[in-house]
Amino acid sequence: MDLVILGLAGASVSPSRARAVVARARSKGSTLVVTEGHWDGAEVRLDARVHGYGGFGQGRELGRGRLSSLSLAVRARGRSFQPRTTRLDICSAAGRVEWVPSRPVEAVSEQVVSEQVVSSRVVSSRVVSL
Repeated sequence: MDLVILGLAGASVSPSRARAVVARARSKGSTLVVTEGHWDGAEVRLDARVHGYGGFGQGRELGRGRLSSLSLAVRARGRSFQPRTTRLDICSAAGRVEWVPSRPVEAVSEQVVSEQVVSSRVVSSRVVSL
């Protein structure tokens, strides 16, 4: 299976072009990830916003140091389920980056959450977006 990442840089893709790209990905058994733009027909959309940063100093060292973690509020919306929002932390540990689930976020307003990532996985004749 191949992974194809398509960065739209804020652009919108016409439905006819989207169908052609999805058909091509399906025929090749590829996973399609679309970022930074609008893609019609996605079954699931992921929206994310930065919720906080970690690793900067305290007291006299405030604002100094290295970023050691990033907290994101992530919302999943889809055709077949109710919207869900959670928070996850991206942390450095033992020289690598880890995604650590955090506590669920009860309510994130539509104004605060901005669409950052839309990913689509083509499964047989159905597009499933992650």
